[in-house]
Amino acid sequence: MRFGIVVNEDKDPDFSFSSYAVDVILSKGCEVVLDNRYQGTSLAEKEGATLGDYSSCDILFSMGGDGTFLRAAHKYLECKVPLIGVNLGSIGFLTEIQKEDFEDAVDRLIAGKYTLENRTQLDVTLCSEDGTVKEHGLCLNDAVIARGVNMHVVNLDLLIDHDYVERLSGDGVILSTAMGSTAYCLAAGGPIVKPELDVFMVTPICPHTLHNRSYIVSGDSEIEINIGRFTDVPVLSLDGRPNIMLEYHDRIILKKSENPVVVARIGYKNFYQTVRQKIRARGSFYEDGEK
Repeated sequence: MRFGIVVNEDKDPDFSFSSYAVDVILSKGCEVVLDNRYQGTSLAEKEGATLGDYSSCDILFSMGGDGTFLRAAHKYLECKVPLIGVNLGSIGFLTEIQKEDFEDAVDRLIAGKYTLENRTQLDVTLCSEDGTVKEHGLCLNDAVIARGVNMHVVNLDLLIDHDYVERLSGDGVILSTAMGSTAYCLAAGGPIVKPELDVFMVTPICPHTLHNRSYIVSGDSEIEINIGRFTDVPVLSLDGRPNIMLEYHDRIILKKSENPVVVARIGYKNFYQTVRQKIRARGSFYEDGEK
């Protein structure tokens, strides 16, 4: 069995855990593949590890936090390799494996004791007023449209399936997948949704209105956001990637992508256990002194 490894070097700066992970995998008689960007590092110099293309792997380990998982899902989507996360961060909603469980997780993967699940992505197209495509991208968690740096509201017109719904006036809006429901959407008061469900959420950010509710939209629907007048330039961000500056009358069209992300699931905990424990841990985590 061939395992690929993607490491967040901020979480594992000396490659201590990832070196341990390589040793565990090799001790089981399996192969370890590293992307060429690790060439010249101590990790690539480990005997038995090879540099190559992740498309030849059976499983790709994302070692870090949720951001690492999202970046790996985006960067290596075309490799079509199931992704599984190892939590080297603080909480990690998307990372199923804890460091102390890594060897057990490898044993389960080798034994075939895992399932493969598709996670829906949002296909996002940014158009100018005349219909010219300015940007296009995918996101696994959410697309966020937010006001500029100063404290002024942005006005956004929401359409679902070409029907006008309402004007959202406030700090912006979060368009999230079911998988992204436990991210920014949750912090903004959105619902908790099982990640395998085929729905999207539209959640206003600090709306200047008496109405503050998320819309839950069918995965087959098309969502459109039209940029109204603003004082400071609003931005669009896909899964936290660098901001895209928006202009008056820009249109953002969102729909289900034809390219889901495949994740491997061992099943240590069910979804609701994970949510309860992660949210509770986030409070105690900061109380324990982490800044």
